[in-house]
Amino acid sequence: MREKLLLQLADEKITRRDTTMTFTCFVFFDMFNALGCRSQNKSVFTIGFFSNRMFLFAVSGSLIGQLLVIYFPPLQKIFQTEGLYLTDFVFLIFLTSSVFIVAEIRKVVELLRRRRRDSAESKFACFGADYV
Repeated sequence: MREKLLLQLADEKITRRDTTMTFTCFVFFDMFNALGCRSQNKSVFTIGFFSNRMFLFAVSGSLIGQLLVIYFPPLQKIFQTEGLYLTDFVFLIFLTSSVFIVAEIRKVVELLRRRRRDSAESKFACFGADYV
């Protein structure tokens, strides 16, 4: 597989598969980023995946549109795309979900920092009252 990838890169030609993979990668990055940005501080696991119906409609519409561009022949011709294999989708999901994973890790780290800071402030709150 590695050799095939290197041969594809060496010929320096942009194929329909290259276009499809790149376009799908951008769409998936955008969808995972939107999922991670639903709240600045709360995890999507706290909010719930299905709590915002309009968000679900928007994401579903984007994904359906992307599938049409990939598999519907008139749109394939316009967008210069071709059908992808299941393994391509698995690869793209692993790659593009990284933006969501990083966003969720950032939220957890910020929550832990906030708890630690609040805990430290509450320990020293009684000292401040003596100086008022």
